Amino acid sequence: MNLDVDTQASVQTPDATREKLSIIDCDVHHILGSFSDLFPYMDESLLRRITPAMNARAEARNSFQMPRRAYFHPFSTARTDTMDEDGTNHAADPVRIKEDLLDRYDIAYAILMGNDLTTISGMPDPDLAAGITSAYNDWTNDVWISSDPRFKHSIWVTPQDPAQAVAEIERWGPHPDVVQVGIPQNDMLVGKRHFWPIYEAAERHNLPVAFHVGAESAGLNGAQIAVGPPTYYIELQTGVISIGINNVISLICEGVFERFPGLKVVFLEYGYTWVSSVMWRLDREWISLRAEVPWVKRLPSEYILEHMRFGSQPLEAPYGLSESEKRQQLHQSLEMMSAERTMLFATDYPHWDFDDPRYVIQRLPKHMRRPIVEDNARELYGL
Repeated sequence: MNLDVDTQASVQTPDATREKLSIIDCDVHHILGSFSDLFPYMDESLLRRITPAMNARAEARNSFQMPRRAYFHPFSTARTDTMDEDGTNHAADPVRIKEDLLDRYDIAYAILMGNDLTTISGMPDPDLAAGITSAYNDWTNDVWISSDPRFKHSIWVTPQDPAQAVAEIERWGPHPDVVQVGIPQNDMLVGKRHFWPIYEAAERHNLPVAFHVGAESAGLNGAQIAVGPPTYYIELQTGVISIGINNVISLICEGVFERFPGLKVVFLEYGYTWVSSVMWRLDREWISLRAEVPWVKRLPSEYILEHMRFGSQPLEAPYGLSESEKRQQLHQSLEMMSAERTMLFATDYPHWDFDDPRYVIQRLPKHMRRPIVEDNARELYGL
């Protein structure tokens, strides 16, 4: 729920406080303090291209920068209590994240989804993108993963060149703290054959693949939202669910899970209340049109339940109703998508719409709390 953190934290119930859960947070955003933090991990050919374009004399039109989204939060994407007066974000410091999140909420594991690379799929040069991504994975391992056993590594790969993405998976796949492959999506539905070598490598190393919002409208990428580019950030923030919807349909209709039966796919920050309606509609269309996609051998909903997982953040519930009515409708939506099988708990630290674990847990149906908060992630990531 997009509520003030203090408001969320203050609401407690006996049920929530008595129930001891090993919380696994599947969407924690660590960030670079400075892009130059990556320089020790880059080879000379990359540095020669990047560093001259970063100096103080570089022209505005000829300076290096990562691809940026065309839409900006009107205030800040970071929670105010994670920002120091000098502008330092706590998410750039392992010690501060441990204080703010892991220790404060007794988080057993945090899956790190670095916030700096969600837009790199919009970079036109595939070699530069792959080199930066490789350096970022090295930096994350050295600075973060080695600092606390509760941090787990979701390595990034770039989709521009599947061969380089596969090489990065092969490099990191055997690492015991690597639990996932993150792919910043580009202007291509993720079921397309372009992605298949990446999926094959991920399946070979028993690593789920995660897609996270943030690549839309960045660099060369279009808005990726159905119909066309919106005008305002609020439209983008609401409309990203259409990206999740279209990619779920693509993965199934392209036959990805028949070709890669061990593959699991995670969607983070795309919402989840749409999942049941997509299952129902796609099942109905498949019954009539399955001759077009003979490789889809089962009801589409069965693939979703078996192979797809959805982050809980932001926790969605109706406004303008009583607390009991809100909870009833939330529970109905979770039941319809079989959330006890398909949902992963996430806070989205340190962002403005952070979900307080205590607030979320007490609003989940009792029989779903442990599966969503702990069991589903343990099974998925082998924790």
